[in-house]
Order: sequence, then C-alpha cells, then structure tokens
Amino acid sequence: MLVVGLGNPTPTYAHTRHNVGFDILDLLAQSLNISFKHSKLYQGDYAKVGTAYLLKPTTYMNNSGQAVQAFLARHSVESILVAHDDLDLPLGAVRFKAKGSSGGHNGLKSIMAHCTHPFYKMKIGIGRGKGGVISHVLERFNQEEQFLLNEILEHAKEALLFYLEKGDFYALQNQFTRRA
Repeated sequence: MLVVGLGNPTPTYAHTRHNVGFDILDLLAQSLNISFKHSKLYQGDYAKVGTAYLLKPTTYMNNSGQAVQAFLARHSVESILVAHDDLDLPLGAVRFKAKGSSGGHNGLKSIMAHCTHPFYKMKIGIGRGKGGVISHVLERFNQEEQFLLNEILEHAKEALLFYLEKGDFYALQNQFTRRA
C-alpha cells in the first residue's frame, strides 16, 4: 500500500492550502512516531508503516507523478491513495473517489501522465478564494479557518489510520466522507 500526500517542498510553501496532503502525512507520521527520510531515488520523502509506505514528492506539485513513478519502479504495491487539496470542495469537506479525472489538479494530472497504476483519492476541501486560483492555493489559511483546518487534518489522519489498518477503501469512503 502506498499513501501519497501532495504538496510543494521548501518552507515557502509550508502549510499553504496546496500543501494539505503534506500536512496530513506529517500529522500521521507524528502520531505513529515515525520520521520521513529523503530519497533522491524516489524524488521525495518517504516513511514505512508496517507493510505500507508514505510518500511526499519533492518534485513540486506539477511533477508529482515523477516521484510516484520512481517509487513504483522499485516497489510493487496493491493500492495507492493520494491525499490532495480540492478547490471545488468547501473547507471542511473530505471526500474519497475511486475513479475519475484530475479535476484540473496539476499534481493529479502529473500522476495520471506518469503512472498506469489506478489510484484512490482523498480530496480535502480548501474552497475557492475571491482572487485567482494560483494565489489562493499558495496562501496560508487565515486565523478564522484554523480551527476548522485542524479538525479536518485530524479527521483525515484518523481516516488514514483506519485505511492503513483495514486496507478497505470502500469502508474508508463510507465511514470518513464528510460534508462541510
């Protein structure tokens, strides 16, 4: 099993809306008392959890597929789950999809372009801002949003713990989908 959290590396992008995938995996690793290691081979930071792996591509969002492809070249996995931000969902929503398009998300487009392995999606709502898309996804959450964000990250962490233990995507989807 491989769980991929999407985001951009470097402190410049830390805790921005586009980095919720990284934030969820960091919270999960902290709760499991494990650390990420950087691998040039995988083009990302990875950690092992039992028989599963966590991966944070350090290729920047638009090239996330390169890291997933590099990882899959060295590991055989039965399932992949990608945690990512979603503009089309309001802040507070968490949805799971077994199939579908990239929805315009460049990280998902890159994974679809580089990998033939099907994957599940954990979509974390970040809503649409009043400005442009790029400026919205690269901004940090404001103080008013922080309480809800913390709640959602905790919910997503619990969902991933469930998934790592049970390995059942449809049970995950039924139990952890959340409307805003």
